Amino acid sequence: MKKVILSLAAVIIIVIIFIFNPFKGSSDSQSAPIQTSTATVERGNLIIAINSTGIIEPIQTVELKSKASGEIIEFPFEEGDPVTKGQQIVRLDPTTAKNEFDQAQADLEVATVALSQAIKQTDRQKQMYDQGLISELDYENALLAKEQANSNLIKAKTALDDAKERLSDTVIESPISGIMLIKYVEEGQIIASGISAVSGGTTIASVADLSKVSVRTSVDEVDIGQIQTGQKATVIAESYPDREFRGEVIRIHPQAIVEQNVTTFDVTIEVDNTDGLLMAGMNASVEIIAGFKENILLVPREALTDSRTIARMIGANPNSNGREPGNNNTGRQTPRPDESRSKTNPSKMVIAIVNGQQEPKQVEIGLSNFEQAEIISGLAEDDTVLTTVTSKALQDREQFLERMRSFNQIPGMEKKK
Repeated sequence: MKKVILSLAAVIIIVIIFIFNPFKGSSDSQSAPIQTSTATVERGNLIIAINSTGIIEPIQTVELKSKASGEIIEFPFEEGDPVTKGQQIVRLDPTTAKNEFDQAQADLEVATVALSQAIKQTDRQKQMYDQGLISELDYENALLAKEQANSNLIKAKTALDDAKERLSDTVIESPISGIMLIKYVEEGQIIASGISAVSGGTTIASVADLSKVSVRTSVDEVDIGQIQTGQKATVIAESYPDREFRGEVIRIHPQAIVEQNVTTFDVTIEVDNTDGLLMAGMNASVEIIAGFKENILLVPREALTDSRTIARMIGANPNSNGREPGNNNTGRQTPRPDESRSKTNPSKMVIAIVNGQQEPKQVEIGLSNFEQAEIISGLAEDDTVLTTVTSKALQDREQFLERMRSFNQIPGMEKKK
């Protein structure tokens, strides 16, 4: 019964508040003055910065595999060790490859001697044929034997070259200079060839050049239009929060990525890592400088508006003297957007304070960020503009909504869970 009484009391209070609701067009709220704040047009520098996060990755990474199969008998490197191009990384057991090389070398020597003998025999057969001592068939057979011997020599040379290559394949060298990122195998392990195995062979190690690294970051589709290759960027790794690394945009990936209804584009930034402080996998924050201008006219972004907003503001402001946007009651029209000619820079409206009076003006803006906008034309340095307009009615409305929220504290009026 007590809860019912309290609920009825709360309903009565709400009804009373609605009866005295300040939004019913009372003359007090409508005639209350509008509170404003102003700002001065000043010269300064404007930076358009786009912030994001990403992970540091090597620009060049190579996975080492062996053309030969066999047992690893030497692998003296560990992860993090520096390597140079052409340096021996791994050596496999060369026994089988060395035997094949020795056999191929012996076969080549035999083929060389056989060809020499075939050439001499052919010369003798030719002399005898010229003297009529042998038949033409015997002479042709001698020529055929010489060509066969020459063919065997070529085969022996090819076999020796192949055996030499297989022997050299038992030594794996680094194709680049850099750092050994990952070591996949150890000494004593038997690995499969990367060219003969169906699986693609055994990966021995990963080597990366970390003299330059990249950060692949995601940029919202709203900002991607401001990103261009060659723009400068600042990268701060979480491991070095007090140090800035300089980078440059090298790639804008054309395929969008949509996750949870958010569309982004990947952007790759190259960062100089001569000092070797940045390592693969580090988290980093990125600031891309999409625009920068010095010594330009600047106004706060909140000072920019459009003609409709100005019309509503002037209609609610008793101090506006009934002026309308574009008309200062002097017979002189404030410039309006010229639809007959296109402009590179967009147009906006501001309310300037001229001789103590509010005067709508059209301005042409250039670069802008969340705080400031560049003024191309329409205002001069030290001009004063309105930045915020807050009416008494709006303040009363916020107070009323706050009182309504307080009813959640009245017993019996709690929100149902």
